[in-house]
Amino acid sequence: MKCRSNLSAIIITLFLWNSVSLSQTQTWKHLDKSNSGLPTNTIRSVIQDANGVYWIATWDAGLVKYDGADWTVFNTQNSGLPNNCVYSITFDINGNILIGTMGGGLAIFDGLTDWKIFNEKNSGIPQDWIYTVALDKYSNIWVGTFSNGLGIYGGGEWKVFDKTNSILRDNKVTYIDIDKNDNKILATQSELVFIIDGKWKTEHEMGIDSLEHVSYWISTTSDGGKLISYKYTGGIVLFDGKKFESFKKNNSGIPIEGFYSAVEDSKKNIWAGSFGEGVVSYNGRKWNLWDKSNSPLNDNLIFNIYADRKNNKWFSTYFGGIFIYNEDGVSL
Repeated sequence: MKCRSNLSAIIITLFLWNSVSLSQTQTWKHLDKSNSGLPTNTIRSVIQDANGVYWIATWDAGLVKYDGADWTVFNTQNSGLPNNCVYSITFDINGNILIGTMGGGLAIFDGLTDWKIFNEKNSGIPQDWIYTVALDKYSNIWVGTFSNGLGIYGGGEWKVFDKTNSILRDNKVTYIDIDKNDNKILATQSELVFIIDGKWKTEHEMGIDSLEHVSYWISTTSDGGKLISYKYTGGIVLFDGKKFESFKKNNSGIPIEGFYSAVEDSKKNIWAGSFGEGVVSYNGRKWNLWDKSNSPLNDNLIFNIYADRKNNKWFSTYFGGIFIYNEDGVSL
């Protein structure tokens, strides 16, 4: 009896040791249609809500909810989602999900059954093709459109700003960043536009020059700076509120240029995804390139990178699904 008991204890110990070893060494996890509830392998972005639930924007198959175990898909056939191309997701103070679609306008979803839609037919929203959605401290909704400028919804009505009635240099508003002080940065097809203490300012008026155009993503660093990524030949710009620091091939060790998104993780490492050449990371001393040749990535077209609360890095790809990386072991 004692021998059997000792044997059982050894088996359990080995099982636990193997489980711990596996969790510690599994630095990559791949999710796609073949091994998860994802309805497509073309993923626009991932974001985590206040409860830790992941919401996934897809390019062609709607909105996906993933709680770490169960998957739920919301599309035009089974819900009030107005278009299956989901481009932008954010949350309001009540936990509602604000969804910018490419072709269906703006959807506000309570996460259960209630949907509210703003489109060109039923409201004053400037366009149904929504690049970006954000909320200010007054809960006004800001949307950047594909070609009709900026829309702001508050008090039951929409206000529209474009090249004809504002200092916007281009009507393609690709990203809206609103900080804790309610200051805004508008990324456009042309230069950045700032709204500081309610006053609109150009880059020149801010005393800065990004030297680049077509920024597609702005994220906030742990010290309040802004990481600005540029889609084409530009690199990454770090903006501290007063000056720009540009990371390009000709002034840093960055191996590639042209990024869709850039974020800082909890260890203050920078991660940036390119649309064709993989991912770069920067630890403050050295740049590394991650692509199909030296990592599990099977797609170098990276739409977006998101660092979650457990420091997992979610790489949303154009046709390879989602790749999750954590140097300390992926934990969902």
